[in-house]
Amino acid sequence: MTRSKYSKFAECVHRHAPPTGLLVCSLVLPGAAGAFEVGPGIQVHGFLTQGYFNTTDNRVYGDSQDGSFDFREVGINASYRASPSVTLAGQLLSRLAGDLDDGSPTIDYALVDWNLVETSDYAFGTMFGRIKNTLGFYNDTRDVAFTRPSIVLPQQVYFDNVRNLLLSADGIKAYGRFYNDWGSVSIDAAAGIANVDENVEISFMGMDFGGTLDADDLAFVARAEYESPGGAWRAAISGAKAKLAFSRAPTDPVGNGQIDFLYWIASLQYNAERWSLTAEYMEEPAEFTNFGPLLDGQDSTPQGYYLQGSYLIRNDLEWTVRYTEGFFDKDDRDGSRNAAATGGLVPAHNFFRKDWTVGLRWDVTPNFMLRAEYQWVDGTWSLSRRENPNPAATVKDWEMFSLLGSYRF
Repeated sequence: MTRSKYSKFAECVHRHAPPTGLLVCSLVLPGAAGAFEVGPGIQVHGFLTQGYFNTTDNRVYGDSQDGSFDFREVGINASYRASPSVTLAGQLLSRLAGDLDDGSPTIDYALVDWNLVETSDYAFGTMFGRIKNTLGFYNDTRDVAFTRPSIVLPQQVYFDNVRNLLLSADGIKAYGRFYNDWGSVSIDAAAGIANVDENVEISFMGMDFGGTLDADDLAFVARAEYESPGGAWRAAISGAKAKLAFSRAPTDPVGNGQIDFLYWIASLQYNAERWSLTAEYMEEPAEFTNFGPLLDGQDSTPQGYYLQGSYLIRNDLEWTVRYTEGFFDKDDRDGSRNAAATGGLVPAHNFFRKDWTVGLRWDVTPNFMLRAEYQWVDGTWSLSRRENPNPAATVKDWEMFSLLGSYRF
């Protein structure tokens, strides 16, 4: 069985320790973009991505009802092989995403990767610094458009509303890779301080209060992944456990509360010569304590999942179809109970989202990619509250057309 070039890239990235695997695989795979060699052992990559979004209703990455170009990602990353076992890597990113990100440069990751042992059968290593969180199939490579399965990741599983919280943490990671005749196994385990911003506060608490929401104690992230010989099958289980603490301002109508959550994803993929199927399932049980009556009743278990099929029409043209569902609370799938708890102020469709997506990807050159997608959406859960501050004004049934171009070197 011959696998598509996309599954080969995914196998290569996950065989190595992300994000340094991205740098390695961009060089070793046929047709992949090259790197600038700026000195002995120093490699530099970069990318520029521009998106366009047009919606019939609701706001996505800016004023999308009028057509929005407020989605742009510009990144530059570098690695330095200090020794055969030690690599330094980092990435600077400017991301414009409507009201969620203003384009200010941020450090996506900056780490030291120490490969302690490597043989033909296994490898062990550790990283420390700002480290990518290995969650699901796509979180640790979500900043690179070429590695995403669509223009944006399925929002009922990979939330852009809390992207920085999910993307990385400041801490340490241990990893192991095991290679056998029956396949390969990758295990990652990390502990660190989560990155919390205003988007996280608005997403969890419903608005930007006068106080501050910060990480409370260490967050823990782990993933175990299996890949069959030749990469036909991939399966993974991953999760993150974290605690956030809120320090109220004198005018806030809530107390000094805590949010505990466990975010986990089960992932499965089958790759054939010209087509692939991917399914992922997510739950995120969350518990609110000590906030007072305004928020303590918001304990819930959000749930999301999708099934996506991709087919290579020709080597540079890929067709994608995906169905996705997500719910604020898996025990209130139509949103009626949560809507009633708000006294009808928040419509039921704000507590679920179901959508169909069809898309086309064209690799114009190995370095330049174009995508076009159309979505039919029922519900508004996972829409940004920051961009849609009045839930009562959102529209239940809506559609979205999006375009994206991305260049890498």
